[in-house]
Amino acid sequence: MYWGMGAYGRKKKLTAPELVVVDVNSRYGNTSSNWTRNSLTMQCWLKHLQDIFNYREIDYIWFARNSSQFDIDDIKEVFGNTRRVVIGRSGCYAFNQMILQNFFSVKKLSIAHSSFPNSKVPGRVLMLNFEDLDIGYRWVERTILSLDELLLINSKKIYIDNLQMSAKELNKFIKLWQRGSNPRMEWLAIKHTIVKEDDKEAIIKGIKHEIFPSDYIRKFRAVEYHRIPREIKGGIDIVRVDGMKATIRFKYRHSFPAIEMFVWFDHCVVDS
Repeated sequence: MYWGMGAYGRKKKLTAPELVVVDVNSRYGNTSSNWTRNSLTMQCWLKHLQDIFNYREIDYIWFARNSSQFDIDDIKEVFGNTRRVVIGRSGCYAFNQMILQNFFSVKKLSIAHSSFPNSKVPGRVLMLNFEDLDIGYRWVERTILSLDELLLINSKKIYIDNLQMSAKELNKFIKLWQRGSNPRMEWLAIKHTIVKEDDKEAIIKGIKHEIFPSDYIRKFRAVEYHRIPREIKGGIDIVRVDGMKATIRFKYRHSFPAIEMFVWFDHCVVDS
């Protein structure tokens, strides 16, 4: 790497890597190779690997610790577009904003509250039409979203980790969904919530529903699972004002509660 004048001042440039590690995972096993050829630039290495594996897409770009030291324009020039961007602890709020500006066309976005000033995800980000929006940094960071902010989300698949929202607020969210909020949502998953198993009744209080046993199995395919459908065992069915059905499931694994909501759009229904 070297330092040069890049976007917004002096930034590191992407140059010829000293070492390239290639991990190949397949049904036959995993292999790892270390390649050294300093004459190739980062962009040449990328093209070389794309030619070898006959795969042109960049599945995702992960901006991790200290990535803010690099020139965002240089990163965009080398890697081009990607379907998914993961914004981790880059070390700079302004850099995180530049990531969103340069990769505004991504279909999938993973973010944490700590990626933004005052640990608050901007409403303009929540309102974008993502296929997939993940919020949270595993269970090590609390995710604080108000009910109004949750209602702003316009993504198809919504995954929220460690959400600090009460059973009463979740009950309000479901009722508002029944009235027409979050119309694009296909799948909602809330993991490591503060609600407890006893809160199940509070979450569905006042909501007309039908309970199905665990041996009643349906297949669901959301935008994230376009190849392999998921088996939905049992659950609590509710209906939106326009007749759209959804299934709510409560899961408790390793003492961490989770709530899932599946919306049965026609393209999500998989015939058995």
